[in-house]
Amino acid sequence: MPKLSHEALVHLVRSAPELVPELLRDAAGLGLPLPTPSRVTAAEFVDLNFAEHRADAVLLLGEPERPSCCLVVEVQSEVDLRKRWTWPIYVAGSRARHRCPALLVVIAPAAAVARWCGEAIDLGHRRCELRPIVLGPDQIPVVTDFAAASRAPELAVLSVAAHGHDPGAEHIALAALAAARDLDSDRDILYPDFVFALLGEVARAALEHLMRIPNYEFQSDFARGFYARGKAEGKAEGKAEGEAELLLKLLRLRGFVVPEAIEQRIAVCQDTARLERWAGRLLTAGSLAEVLGDELS
Repeated sequence: MPKLSHEALVHLVRSAPELVPELLRDAAGLGLPLPTPSRVTAAEFVDLNFAEHRADAVLLLGEPERPSCCLVVEVQSEVDLRKRWTWPIYVAGSRARHRCPALLVVIAPAAAVARWCGEAIDLGHRRCELRPIVLGPDQIPVVTDFAAASRAPELAVLSVAAHGHDPGAEHIALAALAAARDLDSDRDILYPDFVFALLGEVARAALEHLMRIPNYEFQSDFARGFYARGKAEGKAEGKAEGEAELLLKLLRLRGFVVPEAIEQRIAVCQDTARLERWAGRLLTAGSLAEVLGDELS
């Protein structure tokens, strides 16, 4: 069964046909004169043995009756050698069906996978090659501005996929959650789930902490609902206890070794301002000492 992250990214491409062409136009050095508009078309191909092959998405660019370019879009989250055999089928099938140039574009949010996807595919004794165009972390921008995210919500979610494990990714996630606020009901429901599924553990925990900061103004209904649930849980267990538990979780996710004596002192700390101060230092700290300073020495 395909992973949620794969299905999520395919959904983004199909929901916003202009997303991939815009990224390609912005990518340095490609020099692709891609026309507009773009639209989704059939993505199934049948070989001589009547086995069906299905690309993740196929986009037609240009006039509806006379497309000038076809983009075969694949989402790749891991190295899969079988794709070296099926991708050429997708490109050749699209070229024959639509009678226009066809390009293979691979979205690979992981840097190592993106490098593998970019390798040329030898179609026969080095006489013919297929060279995929790859949209990896270097080509997918970091989107933290709420207004920019609202203008391109699919790009905002894609930014989480590409950079969700980077330091500060919780701010990318917040922008993506805000972008889902005014969308139609399907995307409004799906995109927040995509964001949390694509976000790294450290950033997810940091996002949870950020949503508990007093007086923080949330931009999306989902974020407000998430905060309300967290607040209710905090009341049930005591605000200081909840802050201490979250801080210890963040410390573990960052890989810091917390001595048992320090852990106990954090767990019983009732000073919420101090707990929030420690949590605020955690994302940029390189050691446990930098987080706690001399307050627990």
